[in-house]
Amino acid sequence: MKKPSKMKKVVLSKKVGWIILTILVFLDAFLDVKRGVEGNPVWQPIVNIIGINYVPFLVPFVLLLFYFVVKGGAWLSRKVDKIPTKSEELVLTALVLAYFVFDLWVISVDFFDFRLIKSHYYLTPVLVIVVLIYSLWAEYYLKKQK
Repeated sequence: MKKPSKMKKVVLSKKVGWIILTILVFLDAFLDVKRGVEGNPVWQPIVNIIGINYVPFLVPFVLLLFYFVVKGGAWLSRKVDKIPTKSEELVLTALVLAYFVFDLWVISVDFFDFRLIKSHYYLTPVLVIVVLIYSLWAEYYLKKQK
């Protein structure tokens, strides 16, 4: 009989991470449609061409972009941070965490009139701090579990 592992689970599995990220990206797309405007200046020219009602059709392209971000980030984390195992899961979990905090902020602004952080530009340092703290903590445990 196999003994249960005492290792701490600090990252999401790839399957769970991608499912959650897909849900969050769809949620963000539908919130954009509900608001009637795309807040991200990178996507605004595309949305202006196709129309705000078609933003959910961009989800596969966003997920493809995130796929390359995760793969590239995992490669960097293996090379620079010397994390040989679970580097892809670490980057994916950090991305899920950032997107979750962002979607939570969008929902709080749209539905609950939360105005402490007025713009997503002001939210960026918060997202960076949250992801950085999580990544350092998870990296410490991943290196410790080797």
